[in-house]
Amino acid sequence: MDNSISCMKEECGICGASLKKNSEIEIYKMLVQMQHRGQLSAGITTFQPNENLILKTHKKIGLVNTVFCAEHNAKFNSIMKKLESRKGIGHVRYATCGGDDETYAQPFEHLHGKKNRWFSLAFNGNIANYEKIKKELEKQNYHLMRKTDTEAILLLIAKELKDNKTIPDALKKISEKLDGAYNLAIINAEGTLVAARDPLGIKPLCYAIKEGEVAFASESVALESIGFENPIDIKAGEALVIEKDSYNLIQYTESKKRAHCFFEWVYFSHPASTIEEKLVYDVRYNLGKELAKGETELVDENTIVVSVPDSSTPAGHGFSEAINAPFLEGLIRNRYIGRTFIQSTNRGEKVKEKFMIINKIFEGKKVFLIEDSIVRGTTLKNIVNYINKYGKPKEIHVRVSCPKIISPCYYGIDMSTRRELIGANKSEEEIAKIIGATSVRYQKIEGLINAIGLNKDDLCLACINGKYPTKWGEKNSLEDKKVCML
Repeated sequence: MDNSISCMKEECGICGASLKKNSEIEIYKMLVQMQHRGQLSAGITTFQPNENLILKTHKKIGLVNTVFCAEHNAKFNSIMKKLESRKGIGHVRYATCGGDDETYAQPFEHLHGKKNRWFSLAFNGNIANYEKIKKELEKQNYHLMRKTDTEAILLLIAKELKDNKTIPDALKKISEKLDGAYNLAIINAEGTLVAARDPLGIKPLCYAIKEGEVAFASESVALESIGFENPIDIKAGEALVIEKDSYNLIQYTESKKRAHCFFEWVYFSHPASTIEEKLVYDVRYNLGKELAKGETELVDENTIVVSVPDSSTPAGHGFSEAINAPFLEGLIRNRYIGRTFIQSTNRGEKVKEKFMIINKIFEGKKVFLIEDSIVRGTTLKNIVNYINKYGKPKEIHVRVSCPKIISPCYYGIDMSTRRELIGANKSEEEIAKIIGATSVRYQKIEGLINAIGLNKDDLCLACINGKYPTKWGEKNSLEDKKVCML
């Protein structure tokens, strides 16, 4: 991923569980497995019916292990003891603006004297018509303390829970107002636990059952990490409702079409996750093979394939096999550097701190450099320059497993406005010249669809074809609007 570092981010990950005991431990473990979905903050809310504070939340800025003091046994055990419960929800967060403000850490809690209206909420996605909803709430004398669509959803649900309405009732009502991507994890002071997916199923959400216990998460790898096998996708417009010791799947709103985010397979999700019954690793490997179908460059004994680690590596293997050239690890990622490690503001220096190159692998070689996507091109330019300077290859041919990104996303990915997207404004030849590569070639949209293996009409391809699945996505695009997600 051409990221600065990184310029494109998933917004969040959610999870929850109803277990026989110690849900807090298993939720913590699931959050660790979804750390790639958000590194800014983390939090857990649990249900404790015998306490005065029925819902207890622990959340802070930082990585999951930092928030829960995992490297300090006494502190970790103390936090887990306070959260001890059979039921709970969890959240990891990434924000595209707003800074490290702890008040934005989720889950968000709505306090109320009636148990059914006292609830905690975790959110993954982005509401494209947030500004409109915010103005409508303010006209009704609501006050939003934070600039975030999560708070708007919290208030909309709270508003609908009067007159003993259920959470699915509230979700049905607010689905008529919301435009965009929204996966929700909700737990209330009655112990009702809900996981809901938006009517288009933009973001992934799945659940699994084990010996009467139920758990759900944004990614299947999180469920499998705690021993829940054979995860099942929650369908678009569907809610998993857990009450007492039973669960039900409810179609809380009509789903007229699907618009699954293709980028979940290309970049965001863990390679071991399965989304819509498609293993992410297999899709990325197939992307490499599809990319190779259009290759016109001569392959000889001096040709090698190198990927930009880590998400591009399966595509690199697929490409290598298809063109019959060796795949070599010429770029090594430093896995022990945290998100705040870099003091330098020089992007070239950042690249050198994040990656090391093995010079001898590149020297005198014709290199196919596999990348999963290019947004602005800034970081990839520095990677190519880095390899040219120290590796001294004969040629560098950049091959991108994702089609050109030509339009911004309004459904939960931190992405530039159209005028900042290099693919929207430059040809492949121009991009090659800008980044210092011998050539650049992108995946075709048909190749992407073939690799994923789903019907084209069931995918959101807005950022690569400019066709948005919702009204407000289209409206924001026409205005080339930058959406701030908190």
